[in-house]
Amino acid sequence: MRYFISLLVLVIVTACSRDFPVQGTLGSYQTEIKPIKSQTLSIDFSMHYDSLFSYLQFRPGKVLFNSKNQSDVGFPLELMLLQKPRMQVFSGGKVSLQLPLKIEARPNVAGINTGLLQAKSNLNVDFQWNWQDINHHQVDQLHVNYQWISKPEIRLLGFPVQVHGVVDPLLQRQLPNMQERVLTQLNQALSPNSLANLVNQVRMNYSSPLGSIALRAADVDLHALQFKAEGLTGKLVVRTALSVGDTLNVQTNRWLEMKYQNQALPFQVLISYEKLKSILLRELRLNEDQLSIQGDSLGLHVALKGYAKVQSVANFTILPVQMNANTIGVHVKDLSISGLPFFMRAHVKHKMIKSLNTYRWSGKDALSLLKQNSWGLTLSNGNVQIQQISYTPVGLSVSGEIQGNWELRK
Repeated sequence: MRYFISLLVLVIVTACSRDFPVQGTLGSYQTEIKPIKSQTLSIDFSMHYDSLFSYLQFRPGKVLFNSKNQSDVGFPLELMLLQKPRMQVFSGGKVSLQLPLKIEARPNVAGINTGLLQAKSNLNVDFQWNWQDINHHQVDQLHVNYQWISKPEIRLLGFPVQVHGVVDPLLQRQLPNMQERVLTQLNQALSPNSLANLVNQVRMNYSSPLGSIALRAADVDLHALQFKAEGLTGKLVVRTALSVGDTLNVQTNRWLEMKYQNQALPFQVLISYEKLKSILLRELRLNEDQLSIQGDSLGLHVALKGYAKVQSVANFTILPVQMNANTIGVHVKDLSISGLPFFMRAHVKHKMIKSLNTYRWSGKDALSLLKQNSWGLTLSNGNVQIQQISYTPVGLSVSGEIQGNWELRK
């Protein structure tokens, strides 16, 4: 009898205990979610010369020039890279690019084919660099010259014969044409269309437990690009937004002249109820038929089978709550339990409400995920600011901004 009274008192106390609602701003219901607007942020950019040469595929054996289909070169000529290029930077923005080359040619001298000519040379490309943005940049004082590593020679009867006295005048006549060609190719490489092809080669999305994470098609500009002792530096100006969802549109980035701004990166997370269900099934180790989630203007309706006993069914309605600038919680609107003895229902109900009320999601979790997969980007002093939580007939939406200092190092 004493044990029965104690059990009865426990049931009454549990049933009468108050479950305080979570404090914060309740999420709003929307029939459809409007996409967030992109914003313009700045990214400190640096690229080591080794990375630059690797991207350009400047490796030993690469053919930099072949006179085939070049009508202005009257004989077969091939320039092949001997070793990794070297870059020297001087005061006043002057730059010198040194390309060690192997040269093979079959020139005609006075109408006579001289045979195979071979040589090794350092090709020097000197220029003055001035870059403001994508539409305001120029390369001045470009000058192409060379120094022999091993002088040109041909073989007669198996013996090497140096012929630089003949070759040098031929090359000197070609230098103005060569300088013009280098300048033309350099300007083409720096045009918005060419740079758009470059930026569109960068992978802009990756998968995560929440769905595909991607940067929206971006407008890109590059300010204050400079040659430094170890590599290129500058400031990327990027107008974009970060999206997370099951289906994302693949769009094309473009280079566009923009004014410098330093705003935060907008983000929007769209989680369908099917995705949310799959996450919960995995975390709670439930079977497919044990959980269902639906949303309407009254909230998120959840049915959970087998929570305390196999026959039990818990039906509850919850609302997402923004507790502060970077934390989300859950408000329990109503909860009912069936399939349990009456003396257990109040205890299980109290336990479930307490568990739901103590649930928290922090933006710090998203920052951790972002740092693992951020396209080579690093973020210091990062902070997630949640601005709006919404729910629809098909899923949840969380939007806000990611603040901090961005860097891109290659």
